[in-house]
Amino acid sequence: MQQCGAIQGVGYAAANLDNPITGTVNGQAVRIDDDEGFTLNAGAGAKYFITDNFLVRLEARYRYVDAVVDRFDDSLSTFETTLGVGWQF
Repeated sequence: MQQCGAIQGVGYAAANLDNPITGTVNGQAVRIDDDEGFTLNAGAGAKYFITDNFLVRLEARYRYVDAVVDRFDDSLSTFETTLGVGWQF
């Protein structure tokens, strides 16, 4: 018996950091804290059972992070895909 299933979703995230995260960008000190940034994400995927126990899955995700670094007020967009196989027992 072959089956196919689909999953999808959207989300929102915010953080409450006890201390800012610090580092360097192009040799300049930067920090990330939780004052005004936010993250949005969306994803979709599918599972296809080749046999009763063996499946293949494909997922795609998009993530938008606002105000990654306070000093530069830059945002970041990422897109990722995943291809996997599974064995159900």
